Amino acid sequence: MKTLHFHAVTRILGIDIVGVVEKESNKELDCILRSPGLRPRHWAFISESLPGSGPHKELDVVFPHRFTSRDDDDDEEWDALDQEETEAMKEISSASKVRRLDEISVADYPRFVIKNFHLVQQGARVEHLLKILLPLSKVVFKKQQSDKERAKIASELREKEEFMKKKQTEMNEREAFRYEL
Repeated sequence: MKTLHFHAVTRILGIDIVGVVEKESNKELDCILRSPGLRPRHWAFISESLPGSGPHKELDVVFPHRFTSRDDDDDEEWDALDQEETEAMKEISSASKVRRLDEISVADYPRFVIKNFHLVQQGARVEHLLKILLPLSKVVFKKQQSDKERAKIASELREKEEFMKKKQTEMNEREAFRYEL
């Protein structure tokens, strides 16, 4: 059940690949969770919305340099970044085909890093990841539900406006027809 719960959490957070990497020249391990769609603005929202003292102390979020080196005021830069994101999403390899993290360039994508993963016992790793990621996924899920509700309301409002315009047009046509008689 915990594994299924973990899969649901990773889906909500947009994590497509999970792996363990060894730190330079020692036996310490970090867990890498690649999240190609994660952006600094998303992480800022999640961090601000977390209850308590914020993200777990073992969690780092790493963004490629191209996501953090831009000026926020330049609309042309944002448009270029959006186009770059679209192209990058096309290039993402299927997670089911990746067997090792060194098969892909992890540094090119946003990712969550769970530090000192070697200290977590083998049988408790999924539970440990859930403890760290579940608060994040709750924030994202709540935001998704809110956005869905707002989109539903906006759609209903659009339909009502169109209905009102149609009725007004029909009334105007009837009035015009009456005056012609």
